[in-house]
Amino acid sequence: MIFYWVAKREVSQLQVWWAELLAYAIVPIAVTFVVLYRSCWHREITGAARTGSVLLLSCTILVGELIAMGILLCVAVLVMCVCAFGVNAVTGGNH
Repeated sequence: MIFYWVAKREVSQLQVWWAELLAYAIVPIAVTFVVLYRSCWHREITGAARTGSVLLLSCTILVGELIAMGILLCVAVLVMCVCAFGVNAVTGGNH
């Protein structure tokens, strides 16, 4: 969400929907990859094995974030609906 907020103006200047989608998908994975690769996470693994595992973990983190945001969005909509129907029931509903 923070990346989207920061990069929205620059990415929207591409004005090609598939390029925008690609930027929003690749840049978070790339940033996560660089952070994990530079960290001390599994330094005993070297070469292509470490690169592949870090890339896989980066993609897994992105998918996990997308699923969490989807669940959070669904819960937010559900809470808004329950609040709206609750207020409607307390005030007597539509007569």
